Amino acid sequence: MNSERMTENIKNLIMESGMKQKAVAERAGFTEQMMSDMLQGRKVIKAEFVPAICQALGVTPNRLFLWDERGA
Repeated sequence: MNSERMTENIKNLIMESGMKQKAVAERAGFTEQMMSDMLQGRKVIKAEFVPAICQALGVTPNRLFLWDERGA
């Protein structure tokens, strides 16, 4: 999955959750600016950030990456 597609999916998940981006950032342990930078493509979303983002959004990595149960 390219980073642009992943950031769009994260933005969609934030909207679906009904939370503000700031709240998701705080739950994930990021500053509001860092989260904004990641979602605007100014900062790379590193692999080690994925678990925190998933936990903050209440989703699995499969959901974050739009994988089905086969990983496709």
